[in-house]
Amino acid sequence: MTYISLQDLNARQRYWLITGSVGPRPIGLVTSLSPTGQCNAAPFSAFNYLSEEPALLAIGVDLYGDESHRPGERKDTLTNIVANGEFVVNMVDEAILERAVRCGTDHPSHISEINEVGFTLSPSSAVAVPYIAEAPIAWECRLFKVLEYAVSRSIVLGEIIGMHFRDELLDEKAMRVRVDQYRPVGRLGGPTYCRTTDRVVVPVPSYNGQGKPRT
Repeated sequence: MTYISLQDLNARQRYWLITGSVGPRPIGLVTSLSPTGQCNAAPFSAFNYLSEEPALLAIGVDLYGDESHRPGERKDTLTNIVANGEFVVNMVDEAILERAVRCGTDHPSHISEINEVGFTLSPSSAVAVPYIAEAPIAWECRLFKVLEYAVSRSIVLGEIIGMHFRDELLDEKAMRVRVDQYRPVGRLGGPTYCRTTDRVVVPVPSYNGQGKPRT
């Protein structure tokens, strides 16, 4: 195997190697409200859940635009989340992937990505931020903490306080997601994404062969 020391690389080179290695990554399409009430939507693949008690998720957010996305401007998502303490994470499946990716382009701050790409907003139940009606699943969140660990990047920790599910995706009696009906997409390196239709079921066996496998 070839060894690469990250100490010898610039930030962009590190980004390409890290994001090309970790995948597929889930995509969270985050909606937030500006001080004027405009709904912003931005996709994040530096995103995942952390725990269920408390129910926390994490999102890695750039503080400022890069050379291709409104360079030097502070990102709307972090500004809005800190100001209001609320946001919604909308999951991305095959049906909305293209529009979700278009939300990541360099729209001026006064332009709503929702209107530009043709999404529909629905009112949330416990937060003021609306969710995207076309999303298969949406998590209503309150800001738990912002970890300001670098000059240009922060980690947003959010507490999940409620969820919306497309009707066919929720087994309400068992309180489980019908994963056989769910078609999330994952991000690989760069503009490459993958479907999740080729699946393998591998239960965790018990050590001594006794007891029920963990699912």
